[in-house]
Amino acid sequence: MADTRKLEFLKTILPGRILAESKREDEELVQVELTTPEHLDGFMSTIHRLVMVTRNKSSGEEKTSNLMVKVMKGDDSFRESCLSPVQFRNEIFIYTKVVPCFTQLLESSRCSVKGDKWCPRVVFGVAGKVPEYSDCSETILVMENIALEGFKAGPRNDLDEEHLVLMARNIAQFHACTYAMKITKDPRLEELVKGIIPFDFVSDGNVLNSYALFFKMGLDRLFEYFDKNPKLLDSERFKNDLSTLRSRYGEAPIHLMQKLLHQDEFSVILHGDYNRNNVLFKYENDKPVDIRMFDFQENRYGTPAIDLIFFMCMSMPTGLRERFWYPLLEQYHDSLMSTLQDILKCDANDPRLKPYSYDNFKKHLQHYGMYGGMIAVHFLPWMICPEEECAQLAFHFANDMYSPEMKHWLNIAGGDAVDIRLTEVFRHLSVQGYLDIVHED
Repeated sequence: MADTRKLEFLKTILPGRILAESKREDEELVQVELTTPEHLDGFMSTIHRLVMVTRNKSSGEEKTSNLMVKVMKGDDSFRESCLSPVQFRNEIFIYTKVVPCFTQLLESSRCSVKGDKWCPRVVFGVAGKVPEYSDCSETILVMENIALEGFKAGPRNDLDEEHLVLMARNIAQFHACTYAMKITKDPRLEELVKGIIPFDFVSDGNVLNSYALFFKMGLDRLFEYFDKNPKLLDSERFKNDLSTLRSRYGEAPIHLMQKLLHQDEFSVILHGDYNRNNVLFKYENDKPVDIRMFDFQENRYGTPAIDLIFFMCMSMPTGLRERFWYPLLEQYHDSLMSTLQDILKCDANDPRLKPYSYDNFKKHLQHYGMYGGMIAVHFLPWMICPEEECAQLAFHFANDMYSPEMKHWLNIAGGDAVDIRLTEVFRHLSVQGYLDIVHED
C-alpha cells in the first residue's frame, strides 16, 4: 500500500511540481512514464526513470523531458542508522546552493571551467514532509538523465590512466573554487560551509554505528589474512605500521576515521564519495573524453584526500598504482593550480598560491591519505566481488546489516582477489608514509 502511494505521487503529482518549479506553467502534461530499472538501484536510494511529455498551450508543440528521480530507501530505523536524512539533505544543498555558487564564481571571473558541466542539471529537490508521498520525512531529487547525452558508467572498478586523469582533473576544478573563495575572502564561502550539516563518524561521544561496523569488519578480515600469511608483512616498516594500526584502532577504527576529518588550511567543500560508481563517462572512439559526477550524499568540508585518495586506492590496479601514483597527483595539482590562476587571473608565482604548492599538498596527503585505505578496506569487496555476491551484500545491508549473514558475506566477498588487492594497497600506503598517522597521539 505504501509503495502504491509513493508511485502514485511520483507519477501524478510530482510532474506538476516539476513544471511549476521550472516555471513551465505554459505547458500541460500529455504523457508520463515511470519505470524503476534495477541496475540503477543505490545502496541507500532508489532511482526511478521519469519521462514527461508536455505540450505548449499556445503553440501545441510537444516536448519530452527525460529525468531521474532519486528517493531514500528503507524505513526510519534504517535511515537513522546510516544518517540518510543528513546525507540526502546535504546532497540537495550541494546541487541547489554550492554548485550554482561555484558556477557563478567561474562565470563572473570569465574562467574557462564551466561549473554547469560538473554534474547533471537538477530540476527539482525537496527535503522534509511530503504528505502525499509518505508519513516520514523524505528527500526527493529530480535531475536530467544524461545517459541520453552519451554518458555511461565506466569499467566496474579498475580504471586506466585516461579515466583516472579525467577524474583527478575534474575534482581538482571543483576543489579550486573553495581555495579561490578562501584567497579572496569571499563571504559566501562561510555560508556554504555552514549550510553543510556535519556528517561525523563520532560526535559528542556518539559513534555512527553502521559505519563503525563496516570499518571494523573490513579491518578484521585484513588482519585475519595477515595472521594466516605473515610473510606478506615483508618490511619492518609495513609490519610496524599494521601492528600499530591493529593495537591502537583495531577495535574501533571509526575513531581513526574521525581523526582524518580534521579541518585545516587545505580543507575544501568535497564531493565526499568520489569513486568510479558515482561518475559517468562520455566516450569518443572508445576513449573517455568527458565526465559527470553525481551522488554528493557524503559531502563534507574537509581534506581533499577524501575525494582523491579514495578513488586512487579503489581503482588503481597493482602495477599502475606504483607507477602512476605521483603522476596522477601531479595531474590533480596541475588542474587545481591552473583553475585557480584562471579564476584569480594571476600567474603561477602569485604568493597567494604558495600555501597550496605541490610540496605542501604532498605533505598534507601524507597525513590524511589513510582515509582512502580505510574506505577501500570496507568497500573494495563490494566492487571486486562477483555480481551474485554483491547482490547478497546489498540484500543483507538493506534487511539487517548487523546480521551474521552480513558478516559472512563481507568476510568472503571477492575471495583471495580482495585480500591480495588490499594487502597491496596497504603496503603502498605504508611505503608512501600514509600510515604514519596511526603512530601519532
